[in-house]
Amino acid sequence: MSQSNPRPEWTMTARERAVTAIREQGVNDAVAAVDGVLAEALPIHDFYGDMCATFCDFIKEELGEAGVEKAWRYLGERLWRPVYEHTVKTGGVEAMAGLYAMFLRSHRYKFRVDEDDDKITFHLDYCPSGQRLMQEGKLKGDNRHPLQHGVTEEPREWTFGKAGVPYYCGHTSLWFDVMPREWGLPVMSGRYGDFDAEGRVTGTPCQTFFWKKPRK
Repeated sequence: MSQSNPRPEWTMTARERAVTAIREQGVNDAVAAVDGVLAEALPIHDFYGDMCATFCDFIKEELGEAGVEKAWRYLGERLWRPVYEHTVKTGGVEAMAGLYAMFLRSHRYKFRVDEDDDKITFHLDYCPSGQRLMQEGKLKGDNRHPLQHGVTEEPREWTFGKAGVPYYCGHTSLWFDVMPREWGLPVMSGRYGDFDAEGRVTGTPCQTFFWKKPRK
């Protein structure tokens, strides 16, 4: 009978490694183990991002760019609208901005926040979704990567009124700007950033605004 050979390096999660390091090892090992939690999560996060972009490509090929908008709208109505409306109606703009911040942290954005009398502004210095696709050369017309995810061929309302925006990013314009206005709760809006051909910010990064008084 062959001897069983367990493989704990495959089955132990990054959280389990971090807990073990905190309890049994030094501070440096514990910090390294915590960093491992992020390293463990990133590959599946990025793969799902590519998968969503590939779904958008398939929809565009089958139904055109209008089909991409319809698909993001369907998801927005089914998934995002209940969360958005409940949060705004029960907690107001402050609660909605706090929820958005939680999404960005869990999504591993790099971002800053400032506030004035009119609004709370999120500056998205690094986006691990659309901007990552740019930086990895995965968008149409970029020969650095075999994946050629679609970008808008002409300006669309659901891509911030711009051409050349990844189809993946269409949901942010729809869910955070266009559709909230249609729902009568226009407390959010957004701005698409300034990027070079390799996804580096050349001016203002993408921004999301939370308006203390709903805009007309």
